[in-house]
Amino acid sequence: MATPQDDVKTSLTGPQRKNVHISDEKAEIIEIAEKHGPLYNAIPCMPLPVAVMCCVLNIIIPGLGTIISAFSVLCGAKTRIDKPIKAFGLNILSALLQMASFIIIVGWVWSIIWGMNFVQIAMASGESQRIPYYVRRQSSVE
Repeated sequence: MATPQDDVKTSLTGPQRKNVHISDEKAEIIEIAEKHGPLYNAIPCMPLPVAVMCCVLNIIIPGLGTIISAFSVLCGAKTRIDKPIKAFGLNILSALLQMASFIIIVGWVWSIIWGMNFVQIAMASGESQRIPYYVRRQSSVE
């Protein structure tokens, strides 16, 4: 039986490991760290309109949006991989595999999931860049 400290949750983006601290009969999640493979780490963080365009292209022609995303790495899009050339190569490899396995439907499904990842990563990066909205409260007691 898994202990709360070894709690692993599987989501659409992969397994997530949670560090849980138990005190006074309460379980508290301290941090969640996701671990992904090199192909996922090579997905670039593109602007949202480009990510949506690549997603649509991946749905229509499997691998085409992934090829465009590979070239966005050379244009300065950030990835979790330090070297842009390595990320470019992994994205091209991913696109070619999507195109090659399209015949047995696996590549088309993979391409659609990859397109959804483009949009999710673009939306997640946009959340951290939002300007915070502060509300000032006034005391009713003077």
